Amino acid sequence: MKIIRTKTYDEMSQKAYELVKDVISSKENPVINTTTGASYDGMFEKLVEGINNDEVDIEKVFMMNLDEFIAPREQSFTVYNYMHQKFYDQIKKQPKEIALLDGSLASFEEEIARYNKILQANKRDLQILGLGVNAHLGANEPGTPFDARLFLADSDDSTINSTMLYYKVSREEAPEQMLTLGLADMMEAAQILVTASGTRKAEAVKATLEGPITIDCPASILQNHPNVVFIIDEEAGSLLTKY
Repeated sequence: MKIIRTKTYDEMSQKAYELVKDVISSKENPVINTTTGASYDGMFEKLVEGINNDEVDIEKVFMMNLDEFIAPREQSFTVYNYMHQKFYDQIKKQPKEIALLDGSLASFEEEIARYNKILQANKRDLQILGLGVNAHLGANEPGTPFDARLFLADSDDSTINSTMLYYKVSREEAPEQMLTLGLADMMEAAQILVTASGTRKAEAVKATLEGPITIDCPASILQNHPNVVFIIDEEAGSLLTKY
């Protein structure tokens, strides 16, 4: 695992952008599966700028996402809305293909089957992940088996609180379930990028990087992947003793 420590969130975002740009430029038809949220707001801003300045060839990229809230797509907090408002609606050229999960359906068996076919047909060059305050990845909360595949997940209270904080919604408005790639799906990517920022993430960062590999810390599974880049700012890495 490659650990990159930065002083600030902006520097972390720049490093993440540079990694994504490198993957896009070095692959003929890159497949990138991404997450959303505060950890990547800065990276998406820089990626939009890079695309619009013709520094990044997004037209050869297959972009997909790893999860989606169970809610109507028009809700402010959905992955669908995030990706359009912060990325797809901001760029002058579009990816070759886009794949998004749909959490607005009455039944999810067919949606899971549909998305699994997409995953199986498109080997991911890069899996972008955010680290939850309880060390979750996607919606794989503590206790999720390491062999989990795309499934409907219940969110822990800490995850719901993070959603409330970021999207400024009430407890009643906040979603409690997500469709999410399982940990086994994430580990199949050729390369994994993880970022973490702020003191809220410090304990999760320490457990992920320096703790035992256990389902109590879902992100600890990353220790078993051969090509992970973990970018953390000064505050997120404040509890580390080995890095």
